[in-house]
This record gives sequence, C-alpha cells and structure tokens, in this order.
Amino acid sequence: MKKTIVIAAALFMIAAGVYAQDTQAPTPQDTKEIKDAKYTNESVARLSFVEGKAFVQRASDLGYEEGALNMPISEGDRIGTAEGRVEIHFGKGNYVRLDNDTKIDVLNLPKKEDGIARIRVWSGNVFLVVGTLKKEKAIELHTADSSFYVLDRGVYRVDVRENRDTEIQVYQGLIEVAGEEGSTLLKASQRLEVSEGRFASKPSSFIAVANDRFDKFNESRNAITGRQYAKSYMPEELSDFEGELDEYGEWMYLAPYGNVWVPGGVDEDWRPYYNGRWTWLPLSGWTWWPYEPWGWSTFHYGRWHWGLDLGWYWIPMNMWGPAWVNWWWDDYYFGWAPLSYWGYPGILMGGQYYGHYYGQYYPYESRALTVVRKDHLKDPGISRNALRGDALNSLNRMSLTSQSLKLRPAGTKISVQPLDGNRVLLRKDDRSTGLTQDRRIGRETIGGSSTSTGPRAIRKPDDPGKSQGTARGTAAKPQSVKSPDKGEKSAPAKTSGSTERKIRKKDDSPGTASGASAGYMSDPSIAGNGSRLGSPRTVNGYPSSPSIKRLASYGDGGRARARTFSGPYSRPSSGNTISRPSSGRSSGSSAGTSRARVGSSSSGRSSGSASRGSGSASRGSSSGSRGGSGGSVRRK
Repeated sequence: MKKTIVIAAALFMIAAGVYAQDTQAPTPQDTKEIKDAKYTNESVARLSFVEGKAFVQRASDLGYEEGALNMPISEGDRIGTAEGRVEIHFGKGNYVRLDNDTKIDVLNLPKKEDGIARIRVWSGNVFLVVGTLKKEKAIELHTADSSFYVLDRGVYRVDVRENRDTEIQVYQGLIEVAGEEGSTLLKASQRLEVSEGRFASKPSSFIAVANDRFDKFNESRNAITGRQYAKSYMPEELSDFEGELDEYGEWMYLAPYGNVWVPGGVDEDWRPYYNGRWTWLPLSGWTWWPYEPWGWSTFHYGRWHWGLDLGWYWIPMNMWGPAWVNWWWDDYYFGWAPLSYWGYPGILMGGQYYGHYYGQYYPYESRALTVVRKDHLKDPGISRNALRGDALNSLNRMSLTSQSLKLRPAGTKISVQPLDGNRVLLRKDDRSTGLTQDRRIGRETIGGSSTSTGPRAIRKPDDPGKSQGTARGTAAKPQSVKSPDKGEKSAPAKTSGSTERKIRKKDDSPGTASGASAGYMSDPSIAGNGSRLGSPRTVNGYPSSPSIKRLASYGDGGRARARTFSGPYSRPSSGNTISRPSSGRSSGSSAGTSRARVGSSSSGRSSGSASRGSGSASRGSSSGSRGGSGGSVRRK
C-alpha cells in the first residue's frame, strides 16, 4: 500500500512539473528595452540609391566609409558625392537626392522627443522631395546663406555655389525662406537667390520642367518611388517599400500571419541577418546593414519564419528596429538568431521550424543561427566569416538574451596616404580595434548572458509534418548600372568592400568630431555670433519667423499618404534607366564604379570621396509547388 502511494505521488509530481513547463509563460523580446528606445521609424535613414562614388563620415569619426545601398544614416553623419549621385530615404515619401560633387550634413533626424528633420547643405545640388509632413516646419534645410522651412508637401531644389550664393526653386509645394532680412514665402514655380544671408532679388517665376541632368535624374527617381499599386500587402507605414519587394519576391497569404513575402534568388545556405554587416550607431546601437536590395524593410520591420516549400518568408510589422534578433556571446564568439512572430529566437533544424523556442540553451545545429569570431563582428562580409559545419561543434552551450549587445567599437584607426597634388587618402578602419562597454547601458559581463529562468522547453509546431523541407532559390546574379547622364557607362554591381578613395585636403587644420554636433558649433560660417543686419544666426542657420505659416486654404499639411503624392513632372522620364535582370520589372538601384574625383570641405572636418559598389541580388524564380507551415497558403 505504501509503495503504491509513493509511486502515485511521484507520478503526480512529474505530471505537475510537465504541466508547469508546458504552460509556463515565456519571456519574449525585451519589451521594456523597446519601449525605452528613443528612436522612431524615422530616426535612422538609409541610402536608398547609390550611383558612382559616395562617402559617409560618421559623427564621431575622422575617417570615411564608402557609401553603398541600404547603408544606415544617423543623426550627425556627413554624406558626399564625387562623380556620383545618392538618394537618402528618411521617412514615408521623403527623400533627399544629391547631385555630383555635393556634400550635406544630417544635423537632426526625428526622435521621440524631437520630430524635426534638419539638413545642412554645404555645396552642390540637392532635391528635397516631401511626401509626408506631419506638421509645418518639421523639415528644415540650411545653407551658409539662408534657411528653408517646409510648409507643405512638394518638390524643392537647392543649389549651393560654395563661397558665392544659394538658389532655391520650388517645383511644387510651399516653403519659407529665412535670411538676415527676415523671411518670405516661396510657392510652386517660384525661385529665389540668396547671397550672404540677403535676398538677391524678389521671388521670380520659372517653368518647372527638367532642364538639366540632375532634374532628369530626380524625375526618373520620382517615377520609381512614386509608383502606385492596385493592392497593398504591407502596413501603411511601409508603403514606400512595395516596389522593392514586388520586384524581388512574391506575396502569399499564410494563416495566421496574413500576407507574407517570399524572397527569390537566395542561396540554400541563406538565412536572415546573414548577407550584410553590423554597424554601430550612437542612437540605436548595433544596426544591421543588409546587402540585399530589398533588405531594409525586411530586416528592420517584421519577423522571419521558415516553411515547407517556401523557405524563409517575411511577416510584415510596422515598428522599426536596428535588428530583430536575440544575441549570444562568450569569450571568443558572437552569435545571433532572428526572432519569430512571437518574439522568440527561431530554430530551424531537422527540416522543422520552431517559432516558440524558449529553452534554456539554443541548439548550435539550428540553420537560423549565425556565429562569428569576436574580431569579425565589424567585418564588411558576415556571410564570408560565419562559422560552418564542424566549427560549430566546439561551441559552448548558448543562452540567448533578448537584451541588445552591450558593447561598442573601442575606437577607429585612420590610414593617411599622401597622393598626387594636394590629395590624401583617409580611410576609416575599425575592424582591427576591439570592443568596449557601451556606456548608455548598464554594465554586464562579456562572457555571456541569459535571461532564461526556471525550466524551459522547445514547443513544437502544431503540425510538424508541414514544417519539413529545405529552403531553396537560385543564385543571385550581378546587375549593371547605367548613369542617368552618361548612358554609355555601366559597371557590374559589387558587394561592399574597401577600395581606395581619393580625398582632397582643404587645409592643414585636422578635423575633429566627438559627437553629433561636432564640426558645426565650431564653424564660424554657422556659429551664432549675430549678423550684420538683423536676425541672429543660430547654430542651425537663420531662424524661422513664427508669423509665417501655410495659408489656411493651401494644401493639407502633408496629412495625405505619401504614396498618393506624385512629382511635378507630367511626362515620363527621358533619362537613362537602371538595367535589371530580365524580370519585367524595374525598381531600386545599386552602385557602380567610376573614375575617382576629389571633394572639398568648408567645415572643421576634412572631406573625401569613395568608390564602392552596393551588394544586391537579382530576383530568382523558384520551381515546384509551395506549401504551408502553420496554416493555409494562398497565392496573390
């Protein structure tokens, strides 16, 4: 009898433990950390088009990086071109386009406590396309001669002739121009010249047509970014990315997630957060820089799953993040895995996908996992340096954490090489430097971390039979780029790498930049010591007049969706377009290479130029039937 009671009690305790384990509420992605983040969907911009030679200087760096497609742009960065053009996407329907030999600083990008986007134009030609304006004067442009405050959606061109004057042309919209003599309104089809802070003339009329190559370039880009689609598969906030995804993949309906996107042309060994690199930004920390031309939306919004005959597929969501992954590290390695729809690190092994993983240890056999040596975290090509096969067997037990990586680059090395004439080569190289504690976040041991508590388990899908199979796709092909102004030139797109850059040295005074505002406050051309006539100039330029606002009957203040905005041009682009693989569609771009040309600087930082191709992948086609994982699949 006693024996029977003891056995029954033991069985009851085992059953209770199993029940508690199965019903335990798991802890998904750290929601407090997301809630406390200062960034919004518009806090980090990206290079959405790169052609020719472009360079980017981070706020805290002296050296330059080569600009490439999907490169994250943050507050304080400097962007310049030599023989090339660049497009910066910094909000829904909002773009800044740079002509050849143009240089700008991104002074501010919207944050939770500050919704202003502020850009300084040093020299060259810039198009500002505003498709969404949440409030008047939420977007500002500043030059040495004047300041511009956007009052309505539209298309604006600013030409800065360094050490001479500034010209503003309004193709469509309404803008306030501020200088030493006060402010004035400029509406559609009006232009104004400003010299040394004073209006050189009254607003005059001009015909808003494509007169030069930069006009035609902007017209061709408007035709691509302003395309409308009969059906939208994504949240309204992501409408700008419809064209990119439509070209490189296909949409399906998969319960219970709704519309999901399946990329084409990816290798069998591919997995999310694999073909790209990590870059550290002061606001968002370690941010993923995808090399796929469609990668910005799919790696910064939404989640990834894997399914039978689908391979990897993307589930759209409307909140931006630097990377939706869970981290692991020890004394020698870093590892990460993409989060599933439910906020847990996904597991792919044995032909099955587990999206509800919350076990104590993450299996190193998972094909969703990417691991690199610690000294390779900052390398340009993660996929080339990732551990494979037997190299993963020697890893210690992994306890992934939902907290962000609490380390940052310890410093940056600059190589200076004299070139012919007054040119020098300044190259940023932080790959050989170590990592240090991120002071924004509380200290944590570098030897690994875990947020798991109590018994954990792997919860299998309801129907494992539907989760078997392998990811498939065709290999990506290189694509060629044709310059809008020089159609005879073309070059194959390249993945990111380091190439020599020729930079002209403006003066002998070395530049310094220790923060987002460095290089601006110390510049006498914009520092606010007052002006000769009236309005005192602030660190950002000439102040706006509070009495000048959009007329009550003028426009809608940008409340309409960005995708409903079309540019001022009524005829199709006459410029050259970008050649694509034969898929019958055209969108986006990648960078080509061109002859080096030097740039110059008028601020406290030195200037440079760089040549670099952007990684891209052509859309491949997949054969065979597509099945479902966790629900029914319906083709769109």
